Amino acid sequence: MTIMLSRLFKTIILVTALSTSVGCGFVTSGQGGPPLSSNNLPLPSGEQPDFGRTKSPQQISVQSARVLPKPDLGVTPEVQVELNRFMTADRGTVVRVLEQHSDQFEKMGKVFEREGVPRELLSIAAVESGLDPAAMSPAGARGLWQFMRPTAQLYGLKVNWMQDERLDPKRSTLAAAKYLKDLFSSFQDWHLALAAYNAGSGAINRVMTRSGGTDFWELSRGGHLPGETRRFVPRVIALTLIVNDPDRYGFSAAKSVG
Repeated sequence: MTIMLSRLFKTIILVTALSTSVGCGFVTSGQGGPPLSSNNLPLPSGEQPDFGRTKSPQQISVQSARVLPKPDLGVTPEVQVELNRFMTADRGTVVRVLEQHSDQFEKMGKVFEREGVPRELLSIAAVESGLDPAAMSPAGARGLWQFMRPTAQLYGLKVNWMQDERLDPKRSTLAAAKYLKDLFSSFQDWHLALAAYNAGSGAINRVMTRSGGTDFWELSRGGHLPGETRRFVPRVIALTLIVNDPDRYGFSAAKSVG
C-alpha cells in the first residue's frame, strides 16, 4: 500500500509540473494571406500575428516602449509609380486625405506620438480605409485600420454583438500603434513591418526563411511577395511623401496634415 501511494504521489507531481510548464502561451501561425477589399485596398488578415515562439506581443510591446525611428521614404521606381498614380488617376484619394480628413489625421497623429510611433505611418489608414472610420471590407475587416476581429481583440479592442471598437477612431488608432510597434520590434525594419501588416508576419517570416532575403525591395523584385504586398509598401510611402509636402506634388490648394 505504501509503494502504491508513493507511485500515485509521484504521478500527481509529474502531471502538475507538465501542466504548469505548458501554460497558455501565445501560439499562432501568422496572419497568412491578406484578404483584399473590393477597391483593391490590402487589409490585415484574420489570423493572429506570429511574433515567434519566445515572446508574446505584450512582452514585445514593453520592449518597444520608446520613440521608434522614422521609416525610409526613399523614392524607388516602385514608389514613383505610386506617386504618379496618386497625382493622376487616384488624385481624389489624396484630396480627401488632405482636406476632408485633416482634423482626424491630426488626432491620430497625437496618439502615435504618445506611443512613440512615427506619424508618417498614419498613411496606412489612408491606404486601408480612405480614413473612413466606418469602412468595412467584404472579408469582415472594419474601421480606419481595417482590423479583422482576432487581431483587434488581441490588441485590446472589444468586438462583440454589443459593440465594435474597431469603429472607434481613438481606440483603434491606439491598437494600430501597438500593433505596428510589435511588428517593428519583430522585424527591425519598417518596410518589412509594413509588408507584415499587409500579408501577415508569419507569411513574411516564411518568405525570408525560404529566400534567405532580409530586404523588402529585394524580396519584392525577386517575386517572393504577393502582388498586393509589393504594391502596399510603396503606396504607403508615396502617400506619406505627398502628405508631408503637398505643394511639391501639385496639391498646393490642399491643407497639409503632416
